[in-house]
Formats: sequence, C-alpha cells, structure tokens
Amino acid sequence: MEQFHSLVDYAKNLSLLYVEDDVALQQETKVILDRIFSRVDTALDGQEALEMFECHYYDVVITDLEMPRLNGLQMSKAIKKIKDDVPIVVVSAYSDTTYLVDAIEIGINYYILKPMDLSKLIDTLHNVAKSINEKVLAEEYRKMELVQKVNHANAKLLEELINVSPNPVVVFKKDAIEFMNDAFRKLFNYEELETLLNNEKPLHDMLNEKISVDDVMKDSNEFIEHFSLCCDEQGSPYSKISLKTAHGRKIFLVMKSQINFSGEQSYMYTFNDITVVEYQKVQLDNYSNYMSELTYTKYRLSEEAKSHDIIDKTTF
Repeated sequence: MEQFHSLVDYAKNLSLLYVEDDVALQQETKVILDRIFSRVDTALDGQEALEMFECHYYDVVITDLEMPRLNGLQMSKAIKKIKDDVPIVVVSAYSDTTYLVDAIEIGINYYILKPMDLSKLIDTLHNVAKSINEKVLAEEYRKMELVQKVNHANAKLLEELINVSPNPVVVFKKDAIEFMNDAFRKLFNYEELETLLNNEKPLHDMLNEKISVDDVMKDSNEFIEHFSLCCDEQGSPYSKISLKTAHGRKIFLVMKSQINFSGEQSYMYTFNDITVVEYQKVQLDNYSNYMSELTYTKYRLSEEAKSHDIIDKTTF
C-alpha cells in the first residue's frame, strides 16, 4: 500500500498510453491506471497507438507485444524515433529471449510477463515514475545552476564595466548596497564606507546627511533636498544633488536605472559630476547680471545728462 501511495505521488502529473488488444484486460487494467496517472489513453493496436503518440507525447507507454497491424516492438521502435527518452513497459505472455534482446536493442528496459501480477505492475510503474521525476528534478537543477552561472558572470561583467567608469556608481536593493565602484568609494572617508558596507546605516540616510544646497546656487529649487526624491518614479529619470564629499562640495546629475544584478531586480545610481558646469553657469549668470546692471546704469546716466542739457538750453 505504501508503494502504491508513493507511485500515485510520483505519477500524479504524468500521462500514459496503454496499448492492449484484449478489450476486457484493457478495461480492467485501465481502472487501476486511472487511479495513478493524471491521464490514461488506450489503443487496441500498435498503429492506432503510434498515431495517438504522434499527436500527443505521452510520459509513459505500456504495450502488449502481439497485436494486429503493428506489433509492440515495431510500435516501440517508431515511438523511440519520435521521443527516444520515453519509458516503455512491455507486457507479454512470451518469455522468449529473442523478444528480450530485441526489446533491449530498441531501448525498452521494463518487461512484465502475463498473466500480469498487480504488485509487479505497481513496482515497475513506481520505478518508471520515480525515474521520470528524478530526471525532471535533475534538469531543473541543471537549468538553475546554469542560470546562476549566467547571473554570476553577468554580475561580474557589470562590476568590471562599472568599476572602470569615471563616474561614481552604486548598486543597491532595498537600501542595502550590493556593489559600489572605486569612484563612489572615493567620495567618502573610510569610516563612512564601513558604515555603509556593514549596513549600519542605510544609503539614503547617509546621503541625506551629505546633501548641501546653499545660496551660491541661485536656482536652488532645481536641487533635491532629500535622496528619496532622487529620480522619482513619477518624474524625471535624473535629479540634481549637491553633496559634501571627502573632496569638498560636489554637484551631481544623478541617473537611476533598474537592472538585473545577480539575478535580482536592483537599482543603479550613476553620479555625473557637473560641479564645474554648474559654477560656470553661476558665473555666467552673475556676469550677465553685472553687464545688465552696468548697461542700465550707463543708459540712465546718459539719459539724465541729455535731460539737463535740454533744460539748460531752454533756460538760457
């Protein structure tokens, strides 16, 4: 009974094709098979079974040997050409070694003699179903290993590409840092980096402490004042941020990207240094304002001088 329950567990998702020309035996055995497999189809001869297999690849085939139109061995040979790994169980009244040799050459590993003993059938199907499940698990494990290797290789390649970037880059998930390049490390001192790498302080919190927007930048409203607003999902894919770094105050254009790092969704922030550009803009704005003020002052003085000249001529 324990073997039967184990078989049902193994075969609950498997389909089976049962080929038997004895109608009474076929119906009697199908009642048992229906309790084990998720789907059981029947055929009365090898030709019918082969046509059914061509339309639907079954997980297991049970077949008699002596049948009209196409015998069990001929049918099995044709099925193996379609799907060579399908397990075929031969049920026959013949114990001739010639049949056994032919069956082995075709790739049939399971053979039951008639009259069929129920316990022998259960044992054989248990071995078949267990073998199929083990192959499926082995294939899934192999695919999982392959995916892990690909993800690891991609992560290493991404790390190398990020590391040669002159721009500071940090990759993190749920505020825990997964990778930072050398340029990002150089933004902060050793103690701050240790705090980040040990997850003692979230990246967002530390950057919030480093944000510095002062009156030097006229258009301070362009700068974010909290890192959680950086590259908002609802807004722009980039943000301006002013940070106090180990090398003084720096201004960055921060770009956010969603990437697959080590097989999981993560976020990558790239800090593009635009400090020089921003201060040049300030200088240009100051110069423009200075020139406007100077032009206006000279124009006003010029107009005032003309006005006095007209008054003097009128007076005298």
